[in-house]
Amino acid sequence: MEPDPVSNLPGASSPSADAELIARAKCGDLRAFDQLVLQHQQTVFAVALRMLGSRDEAQDIAQDAFVRAFRGLGSFRQEAKLSTWLVSITMNLCRNRRRWWMRRRRVIVASLDDSGNGDERALKDEIADLAPSPALLAERSDQKRVIMAALQTLDEEDRMVIVLRDIQGYAYEEIAEALGWPLGTVKSRLSRARLQLRARLDGTL
Repeated sequence: MEPDPVSNLPGASSPSADAELIARAKCGDLRAFDQLVLQHQQTVFAVALRMLGSRDEAQDIAQDAFVRAFRGLGSFRQEAKLSTWLVSITMNLCRNRRRWWMRRRRVIVASLDDSGNGDERALKDEIADLAPSPALLAERSDQKRVIMAALQTLDEEDRMVIVLRDIQGYAYEEIAEALGWPLGTVKSRLSRARLQLRARLDGTL
């Protein structure tokens, strides 16, 4: 069943409970890892959804994130929060997916320039298929639709800090760890991102 996107603060499970499950999962206990997935899937899915704007894409990314987490569990440092580590994996996958979108669009646009009229409509339809699904936006209020649409227009790094801080509620220190940025960079980037988002929303709300 697809998890519902939530805006809950991270950490649906306690660090001590996570630590016990991680230790068991490292020893090959698949049920323990399944429990970790259940406890953290909503956060991972919600982050991917806000980054990509598509439920289908977010679901794929969430599944990939947990596959990578399972494979990399042996190298996970226990002093770090599991949720922060999972968000870092999710963000990297989202960045890669968006870069793939951009490369794909460039290829299709180049093909449009070289194609005849007979192929043009099919290629334009293919471009439209690459856009984030509007299914999520249709479910939300008009205000939330506008905000989500504006969020998708931000630079990738601006979008990341807005999603992690203002939507998911992560602490500055957790964001710095997840993204590998200095704490000062997180704060300054967030300030800039908020200004950019306000500018895009000016007169629309």
